[in-house]
Amino acid sequence: MPRPEKIHAVENLKHKFSAAKGIVLADFTGLTVAEANELRRKCKEAQVEYRVVKNTLAQIAAKEAQIAELVDHFRGPVAIAMSEIDSIAPARVLNSFRKEAQKPTFRVGYVEGRLFTAEELLRIANLPPREGLVAQVIGAIQGPMAQIVWTLEGMLRNLVSVLDQAAKQKQGSS
Repeated sequence: MPRPEKIHAVENLKHKFSAAKGIVLADFTGLTVAEANELRRKCKEAQVEYRVVKNTLAQIAAKEAQIAELVDHFRGPVAIAMSEIDSIAPARVLNSFRKEAQKPTFRVGYVEGRLFTAEELLRIANLPPREGLVAQVIGAIQGPMAQIVWTLEGMLRNLVSVLDQAAKQKQGSS
């Protein structure tokens, strides 16, 4: 018979899985206590929840949250990083910490309803933030438009110059 604490833990985790836009499972083997505390601090700053839970409870919660793709990945030491705000934030925070400490290692991620492998998560984590991508797209669109405007302005300046010279010639010949 399940204990009330475990039932509450599963319900809580199920709610968090359902609300999360991005979930990353990572192997935290080899992290020291100081490194784990530093990682938790960085996750908190980025509004990412980082926690270690019992695999059986996480499997039950994933099934109930209808994220069955994650169930098979709860084996061995697994930490969960998840965010309700930014789907890429968990991967980005863990990846930046990995660059310093070489740990934790990615297992899989569940981002916006799709399962990603560790290699795909690394590529996603290295993408610029959403605002940066939007700025790049706007810059790519704006560049050619600015050249067209500059070219048209140049043609108008040349037309004005030609008309001005023609008017001066006409005044000089009269």
